[in-house]
Amino acid sequence: MPGMGLGVWRTYMRMGAGRTGRLKRRRGVVAVQVAVMLVVLTGFAALTIDVGVIYNTRQDLQRTADAAALAAAAMLSDYSEGNPIGVATAAAEQFTAANHVFGGDVTLDADMDVVFGQASLNSGTGQYDFVETQAAPNAVRVTVRKTADSPNGAAQLFFARVFGMNESDVSARATAVMVPRDIAVVADLSASHTDDSELGHYQLTDINLYDVWDDWPGGIDDGGGSIWDEEQIPDEWWNEEGGAPQAAGPAWGYLKELGYGTEDITSDYNPTTDPGLVYLKYNTNWSNAALTTYMTDRGYSSTERSWMNSASYDSSYYKYRVAVALGLADWSSGKTGGLWVSKGYTAGDGDDKIESGELVWLETINGRSVANSKTLWLNWIQNYVKSNNTEMYYANSNFRYRFGVKTLMNYFLEDLPYNDDMPELADTREQPMQSVKDATEVLTTYISGLESDDQMSLEIYGETAHHEVNLTMDVQQVSDRLTEMQAAYYDGWTNMGGGMAKGITELTGSRARGASRKVMLLLTDGYANVNADGGTGDYSGGEAYALAEAQEAADLGIQIYCVSVGAYCNIELMDSIAEIGGGQHYAASDADIEDYSAQLIEIFEIIGGKRPVELIE
Repeated sequence: MPGMGLGVWRTYMRMGAGRTGRLKRRRGVVAVQVAVMLVVLTGFAALTIDVGVIYNTRQDLQRTADAAALAAAAMLSDYSEGNPIGVATAAAEQFTAANHVFGGDVTLDADMDVVFGQASLNSGTGQYDFVETQAAPNAVRVTVRKTADSPNGAAQLFFARVFGMNESDVSARATAVMVPRDIAVVADLSASHTDDSELGHYQLTDINLYDVWDDWPGGIDDGGGSIWDEEQIPDEWWNEEGGAPQAAGPAWGYLKELGYGTEDITSDYNPTTDPGLVYLKYNTNWSNAALTTYMTDRGYSSTERSWMNSASYDSSYYKYRVAVALGLADWSSGKTGGLWVSKGYTAGDGDDKIESGELVWLETINGRSVANSKTLWLNWIQNYVKSNNTEMYYANSNFRYRFGVKTLMNYFLEDLPYNDDMPELADTREQPMQSVKDATEVLTTYISGLESDDQMSLEIYGETAHHEVNLTMDVQQVSDRLTEMQAAYYDGWTNMGGGMAKGITELTGSRARGASRKVMLLLTDGYANVNADGGTGDYSGGEAYALAEAQEAADLGIQIYCVSVGAYCNIELMDSIAEIGGGQHYAASDADIEDYSAQLIEIFEIIGGKRPVELIE
């Protein structure tokens, strides 16, 4: 180079040539290192991506197995089509097909992947033991597979193919069990549970008062102890073959002559044309030819009959006049040639008044004493049928002064519904009480058939609340006890909050099980009207009390299902309680007894089958 000496040039050239050689050697080393690292990086990529594939596949499989097991276990209580194995298997297959695993469809091999069994809590380990069986299973184990021997094939790999690994077996398993329940049945036994049998409601529903009379002990079909003489039974009551009488309840005195009268009481019913009722108006002279004939046949003289038909002394003696006319008592008048002579009674004072001391009471009510029966008869006459302040009168004022087994049975239902007064009502089909009994029987039978380890208790409420049956696996005890009871068994108001409090106490007490699901089944046909302090007639306070108890139950993990009966319930309150309790409100609200009875049975079947399920594996 110009200006550079020869020595310097040679030195420069030697330095450049050496550096180029070293650079070439370094490039060769790097190339080898890169090649090696590419193999390592590819391995890492294969490991990372394919491990991710396996992980995500396993996650999807587990999610699918969980869903399928829960769906299948939920069907184990469905015996509507017989053995639930088939519907449970179908549910597992359906939920498996509905879930995608790593973007693809999966199916089950039902014979291998769906296993039924009995799961029971092991008190020693605190875990569930699973024993395979198809006899009354309460659990199901589902395995979802992507394996070479499954319908889905193995999980396909990506980068691992470089190393000759094309697929991997991946599976997941889940076991779900129907959780046993502790169920508190909290039943409304307020007085309104007779409403759909009473004359006061005949314009609202086709009441079944005939059934109440038909069920009353002492009728002609009760297998003995009938108060009827064969010749007293009206011809129309005998069956077509002329054999045993058709079903009919009891009657007394002249009420036997009348019979029940019009059986079907619909909205167009007219008491004035009912042959089962006799009109005996206060402060009015009677001129009933059939009644006069009845008095004559009993042996009363014409003089006695004339004064029995006379209203001259009704201000003081009306109730006694009616009692004698109806044949509930004989009048020992003391008049010449009167009935008392042939009967051998002690003579009365001979005046024209039918007085209490001159009556010889003939008819008693279902084994009650003469004195007790007398009180009932006179109250029915004077304080009920004569009254213008009854639900019967408000429904139709023409019921006033009309006497017959209809108005007598209605008197028992409306004024004497309590067990202390009329225990016979417990054995009658008073509505909607009977529908609740029937539906509860369905519920307990259904739960017994499941062999589900469910427990049930019975709490009832009227004005006061009472614990009736302890939590027990012998759930039939609940139905049996309720069957023994009647509307207004203890008292008549609707203390819904108090009933719920009894349910909470039982579900959190020593008889409740730690591993069970706590459920309250709340029944009512009306409005809560007893407050937390026991005050009655307080609808606002009663509602607040019930809502507060619902919140307490929810805070304790108790699920509440509400069932309302009839068209007169506080639907909004029941909706709120069910929402607070995380349950559901079912309403049997049809006005027709037959329809709401069927609805109730269907509702109780649904609730009986609402078994909670949970994963145990």
